[in-house]
Order: sequence, then C-alpha cells, then structure tokens
Amino acid sequence: MSTDRLMTFAVAACMVLAGCAAPKSYVDPATPKVSYEDVKKRAEPLKLNLVAEFQRNGEHLPKVDATLRNDAEKVLRSSGVIVATQDMPAGEIKIVVNNIADLAAARAKGFATGLTLGLAGSTVTDDYEMTISITVNGKTIKRSAIRHSLHTIVGSGSAPEGVEVVTPNVGFERVLEQMILRALHDMQSTGELVRSNVPTSVPWEALAAQG
Repeated sequence: MSTDRLMTFAVAACMVLAGCAAPKSYVDPATPKVSYEDVKKRAEPLKLNLVAEFQRNGEHLPKVDATLRNDAEKVLRSSGVIVATQDMPAGEIKIVVNNIADLAAARAKGFATGLTLGLAGSTVTDDYEMTISITVNGKTIKRSAIRHSLHTIVGSGSAPEGVEVVTPNVGFERVLEQMILRALHDMQSTGELVRSNVPTSVPWEALAAQG
C-alpha cells in the first residue's frame, strides 16, 4: 500500500522532489491513550464479520479498504474482544474511517518544501474520524466521531521531545489502534458490548461473568 493512499498528497509531492528526505510521522500526543490492558478480554471473543471502509473528506476510497481491514483485524484480535471471521460469524462489525484533510494546504506545503530541497521543513496534519458499529442478535451498538490525528514532518524538522517518530504507515496503524481501543473500552464501560452477545433470558447479574 503506497503511503499517499493513507496520507494527504503533500507526502507524495515531497517524495518525488529531489533532495527531500523521507517523511516521518508521530501520533498526536495530546489525545489520551488507551492501552490493551484497559480493555477487558473475553473468555470467548465475539466472532464477527468485519466490514471496513476508508474515506477521504467523506469520499469512499475502495482501494484502501483492504489495508484498513487488515490493520483493524490485527487490533481486534489483539484486544481479545472480537475476532474477525467470515466463517459462520455471530454478527457484524463495521468500521468507517474518514481522513479529513486540507488537500490544497497540504500540496502547498509539499511544494514549498520541495523548492528548498527539504531544507525548509513543514508539518502536515491528517485528522481521522471513525464510526464503528457492532450488530449481534439483531441489536446494534454504535460509536461515532471518534477522532485522532497524525502529524507528518516533510523535509527537515523534528517531532516534539519525547514523542516516538515512525513511518507514516505505522503512524496510521497506531492512530487506528487507539480509535478502536477507545471505542471498545467505552462500549464495555457502559455495558453495551457485554449485553450484545448474551441471550435475553440470561439475568443481568450473570452478564459481568460472561463479559
């Protein structure tokens, strides 16, 4: 998967201009972090069909869906809550990620950096917004407007002190991971995710043990 399919076009513009260093990214440090330990693993993870859709400014980009699906599948499996499968799934999980990008500004930054052969660095910010819905036993639970950001340094420049610098693709994976974990944690904290896989005949007092 080429970087420019996930990032704004400034990254691609910079890479084709001579003398421009490879872009480097870092996850927005201001967004609170959720760890895998914050999410409660299930004794038997929900087996769900995973549907993934990637958008840029609300426009569907089908070529990126497979990458989004693969990255999301890894996070879900590691969470111990959901396993993506197409073999007799118990329901469906749909993840839609929208890359909100100012393409005009991104192109301008990439062009300006290229003119200086990378000496005048700039930072491009990709904002992401995720909607996730889980449908089991005819019931759907949903979270919308889950946001995160990825900053990419084009040309010379450095990330804030103490922030890990990674490749743009790894940066996107980290952003996606955080948005999914945040959604799962919130669904569990409200009890919705626990209830979604339990028959209505099971008393409420037994739900915690099955979550």
